Amino acid sequence: IVKKPGNIYYLYKRESGQQYFSIISPKEWGTSCPHDFLGAYKLQHDLSWTPYEDIEKQDAKIGMMDKLLSQSVALPPCTEPNFQGLTH
Repeated sequence: IVKKPGNIYYLYKRESGQQYFSIISPKEWGTSCPHDFLGAYKLQHDLSWTPYEDIEKQDAKIGMMDKLLSQSVALPPCTEPNFQGLTH
C-alpha cells in the first residue's frame, strides 16, 4: 500500500509484536479485527504522523502557517550598505 499524505491510517499490533498501518478502521473490522488496535494517525504532507486526537490542533497550526506564508509583506528599507553596483 502506498501511503498518501492527508489520509488517516490505523496502527495495529500482531501477536508477534510486529506493528503495521492499515487503511481499515476498527469500526470497519467490527468484532472480526484480527489484531490489537494501537491508534489512528494522519500522515502529514511533510511525512510526519499526527495522532488522531491532535489532528484538529495540528491542522489549525498548519493552516495558520500557510496563511502567514501566503501573505505578501513589504520589507522596511535597508539602512545598511548593500554594495550593489560594486565591481572587483
